[in-house]
Amino acid sequence: MTVTKFRPQTDGFAFVNAWTFDPPEQEQLQKALHNALSGAKTSVMGSFVGQTTKHLFPTLRPWIVRALPPTYGLCGGMAATALDYYRTQMVVPRGHDVRDLPTYDTSEGAMLRGFLVRRQLESMALNFPKLLLWMGILHSDLPFIDTDGPPWLLRHSMLEWFDLKTHIDKGSPWPLMLVGATMNPFHNHQVLAYGYDDPGDGTGTIYIYDMNGPDVEHTITLDFRHGLLQAEESCSSTDRGSLRGFFCNVYVPREPPVVG
Repeated sequence: MTVTKFRPQTDGFAFVNAWTFDPPEQEQLQKALHNALSGAKTSVMGSFVGQTTKHLFPTLRPWIVRALPPTYGLCGGMAATALDYYRTQMVVPRGHDVRDLPTYDTSEGAMLRGFLVRRQLESMALNFPKLLLWMGILHSDLPFIDTDGPPWLLRHSMLEWFDLKTHIDKGSPWPLMLVGATMNPFHNHQVLAYGYDDPGDGTGTIYIYDMNGPDVEHTITLDFRHGLLQAEESCSSTDRGSLRGFFCNVYVPREPPVVG
């Protein structure tokens, strides 16, 4: 087993990932999702020589229209921010318990919440184009891809598994995007991986900070030996459905706020 020094009980947030957005926040997140669709379209147009206009994006666009609920998580922002505090060796403002979410009622709460929202928007800009691409491939019948969606995600997740181990071998936790069977982008999830176990037989385990279940070491067990990814999550989601793939996020470090 290879693990970094990150621990959810000390380096993650104690409050749970359950937020109710005010109208400006909801507008920002919806705009970020629309921008991600444009980014996915640009990326895939180059990869698949323009055929996505006919096949892929009629599938993606309805998801964008109905995707964002008024109550949602900031999983990408929380994963990136926890890593920001860890990298800078600053004390993370964990909160007292699962219900102690930062609000705009205090200056320190507003500072932390604003930073979490900012990091969520940055994560969406950097990683949602790839998420939408993977979702489109998973759920669309694309004649210009050599096989159907789940095996495609399996093969590419195996490459991401190698990249994740490389990050952790260097001592750095890394944010992951978890792609489930859902057809709603916001039902998918981001976590922070800080360790792994690879027995070398086509299986493995990822140790994660999952903000949906704070203060606990969660795991994802992987089996790459079949026609699609098979996984068991200690903090699973019925809305997200079975895990069909995962990839390492693009992560850009930021200086987090000093919050007492």
